Amino acid sequence: MIQNIANDYFHHQDFLNKEEEFLTENNLVKLIANNDLIIEVPYASSNNFCHQQLYSHPFVYLHRDAFNALQKAVDEAKKLGYKIKIWDGFRPFECQAFMADEYPKYVEDGYVSHPMNGIATHVRGIAVDLTLIDQNYQELDMGTYFDEMIEQAHLYSSKISKEQTANRKILSEIMVKSGFEIYDFEWWHYNLKIFARDQQNEICGAIEQQANKYPKITKKFPELLSEKVKTKYKL
Repeated sequence: MIQNIANDYFHHQDFLNKEEEFLTENNLVKLIANNDLIIEVPYASSNNFCHQQLYSHPFVYLHRDAFNALQKAVDEAKKLGYKIKIWDGFRPFECQAFMADEYPKYVEDGYVSHPMNGIATHVRGIAVDLTLIDQNYQELDMGTYFDEMIEQAHLYSSKISKEQTANRKILSEIMVKSGFEIYDFEWWHYNLKIFARDQQNEICGAIEQQANKYPKITKKFPELLSEKVKTKYKL
């Protein structure tokens, strides 16, 4: 009963009004699942690399530009007989900070961006974590699970099969064609173009113009956070 009451709150007009204000202020769009876009949010449960709930409920928001690009990706995937499953989009500042503060090794290894000094594309609302599924709603074999932070998760890893490599290529071609750029360390992560790269194509920062266009979203919206995150950051 308590769980049902908690879930009902996120459909109550009081929350919906606050949500709409937050979305409008930050140029975000709320994603709604449909036949071609499947939504599954691991951070709204304990089924994630932190092994604890970070989001209060399974929301996915994106900056309007990223939302429009994702719609193109959904259409491109559909042409090839696939659907898109999305795991994450906009990530509240405090949730990103929780990941970075609790798992500093993942920050050092390039898997987690600290929202204070990292580029933090999720905090800007311009990143998506996603995969492809077939018409039977089965995920294509990409070689690792979502958020499995190992070498095999690198997009161009040589430690996966030819089929897994081919499946990643299908996804990357769809996403790049739709206006996203690749993040080499995570096959599931794509974002609008913001990375500045050196001559070796290594990320060396953010493109200033793009960083200004897509600022980090720092406005507090505690209703999006789990009790664990709210307690840690005293919200």
